This record gives sequence, C-alpha cells and structure tokens, in this order.
Amino acid sequence: MKMNLQLLNDVVLDYDNPDKVYALAREYDRLEQGSGAFSFYLRAADMSPGKTFEEKWLQYKSIIFSAFIYKRNRNRQLSVEGLLKIAIETLPERPEAYYFLAQEKRERDDWRECLMYSKIGITNIADKAPDRDLPYPGDMALRLLYARAKWKTDGRDESKNLAFDIRYKSRLRADDLLEADTLLREHGYPSTLPYTPELLDRYKFKFDGIENIETNYSRHFQDMFVLSVLDGKRNGTFVEIGSGHPTLFNNTKLLEEEFDWKGVSVDNSERFAHIFSRERNTTMIFADAATSNYEGLFKQHCLEEHIDFLRINAEGASIAALNQIPFAKHEFGIIQFQHNACWWGEEIREESRKKLQEIGYVLLVHDVAVDGSQNYEDWWVHPMHANRKKHMQSNKINFAWNYMMEQL
Repeated sequence: MKMNLQLLNDVVLDYDNPDKVYALAREYDRLEQGSGAFSFYLRAADMSPGKTFEEKWLQYKSIIFSAFIYKRNRNRQLSVEGLLKIAIETLPERPEAYYFLAQEKRERDDWRECLMYSKIGITNIADKAPDRDLPYPGDMALRLLYARAKWKTDGRDESKNLAFDIRYKSRLRADDLLEADTLLREHGYPSTLPYTPELLDRYKFKFDGIENIETNYSRHFQDMFVLSVLDGKRNGTFVEIGSGHPTLFNNTKLLEEEFDWKGVSVDNSERFAHIFSRERNTTMIFADAATSNYEGLFKQHCLEEHIDFLRINAEGASIAALNQIPFAKHEFGIIQFQHNACWWGEEIREESRKKLQEIGYVLLVHDVAVDGSQNYEDWWVHPMHANRKKHMQSNKINFAWNYMMEQL
C-alpha cells in the first residue's frame, strides 16, 4: 500500500492544524504503521482546543483510535481501558466509547463491568454522529451487548425480553439480527409475550374494543385470539379447566375484566383456588380436572347450550377432562387445548385432535409455539367460525408472535 503523500505535505505546511494531523494519523493507521499513527493521534488530540463539540469530537476519535492501536498489540488491556476512559471523560454524552469499553470487558468475561458500561452507554445514546470514522456498529449493537451482559449477570427473563424486543420490535442490520437470534437461541424466549397499545398497528386481527386494551394476561395471546375470532364479543361465556393463577398468565382475566364475560374455572390447586376466589368474580371450582362431572357442573352453574370459549390446560389430566366434556349437550365457539407436544411427545396431541375432529371442530391454528420450535397447543373453532380464513396458517409450527403480529 502506498502512502498518500499529499496528507504528509499538508501537515508539513500546516503542522498546527489538528484536522490535518488527524487525517495523517488515519493514513498511517490504514497502512498499519501503528507507532506513527499513535503519535499523530495523540498530537491531534492534544492540539485540538476542545472548546466546541467539533473540537472535542476530534479529540474523542483520536483517543479511541489510539486505544485500538494498543489493542492490536495485545496484552495492553490496561492501556486500552485507560484510553477509552479518557475518551469517555472527553465526551461523556456519546455512546461509542462506552460500547468499546463494554466490549473489552466482554472479551475478558467481566460481565458485571460489561453490564455497567453498556447500560451507561444506552443512557447516552445520542443523535447521529458527525461522521462515520469510528467503527461503532450502532445503538442496537449496544443494546444487544447490554442484553447479553444482563443474562450473564442475573439470568432472568428481563434479559430475554430485551433481546426479544430488539429482535421483533425493531428494524435491524444483518449483524444485529444474527446477534439477536443467537441470544434468543442461547438463552431462550421470554415466558410471556404481552400485548401493549404500541403494538396495535402491527396486530393482524383487530376487533372491536382492542383500542382500549392496555395489557392482556395470557402467555401467548390466547385471550386476544378469542376476542379476534369473536369480533370483541361482550358478555360472553367460558369454561376454564386448569385455570392456574387468577391473573398471572391467565387466559380469561381480560375477557372478564374488559369485556364482561362470565364463566367457571376449575383448578386442583387449593392455593390458587383461594386466591382466585378473592381476586376474580368468576366462579372457581376446586376439583380434580380428571374426575370432575362436567355435565353436572355445567348444569349446576346454569351454563347455556352454547359456550363461547373452552380452555383446557390441566397437564396430565387434560385428555381425561376433554373426554368428559358433554359435547352432546354443549357446543363451544372456541376450544384451546394445551397438548405440550414439544415436551411430552405427540400422543396427547394426536388423541385430542382425533376426538375434536370426530365431533366436527375445525383446527384453525395448530401447534402454537413459544418460539420457532416449542409447539404446545392447538386452537380450534366451531364450524360456525370456520370461515375465518384469515386466521388459518399452514406453517408446521406457529410461533405465537409471528402468527399475531405483522413483521417489520
């Protein structure tokens, strides 16, 4: 590689010009002449008055590139770190030096320090840089670095949510997309994907009243699906077998709270049954889902022939519960059956499908999944709703987010 002699000539003729000295430093750097580049970087930083942002920006870049030269020489971590901290002191409101310092910490498995610097960097994400000299990969890369450090330091769902939000709620460059996918593959997807008002424009199956929903309660939009198929129906009815907690990851709380639905919930946890009775208006039955007399239960609680929504998630008792539902006397608009095929194998899934298909229900969305592979339930509809072609999917597995949301 040949040197640009004009740059050298410019410095000789105007040796006190920091911009020209910086340009020459960049040329030496391009030629991989580290000692020359380093000396001119430091001279450019020292010569710049540092009064305006532009002057500080020149100092800032020069110091960061000086750190990179030390980094290339290896075994100079303290020098690299020290220079990057000087850069931060020069322009503490810029994110780039925080990112590079966080990367240094990542490479040394110092995840708490990585977490600290990446978090500070995020709080200092600024407007677009004046130029593109620095090899800063962008704010999303900084956020992803923070998400990785967050997982490494506490291993909680929050880090999964951070990675998920970047992956599915942002437009990403190819490198950031690869990193986000890697994070989610390594750490797993969040345990729940909540609906929030900012998702309204992306929601595929809008219904009457969706604009008033601040949050839902299901793990993967089960409650939103029911409202979508029934066009935001009010005063509906439900039967929930295996209700769990009355609010956390619950599939009927939204229906009751915002759309005035009524129903019956069954659970074999005495603790959940007590909490449910305190916090919900819905009738709670403390019972074994596998041995309950559903015909008598429905009659006792005056459930009409048509029930809008049947939800079955009773773990190992689910098939027994399904087989005892009085389908000859009651019909259901929507049935959600959790078969857990990804964890338990296909036997329960196939048995439930055979049962529901024989009595005429339509499998509208099959193998709803936590992510791209963990399929755990089917969503069925009564033939009266079978014309909902927009809801049907031919994917082998239907990742709940991709099913419900338009992709960016």
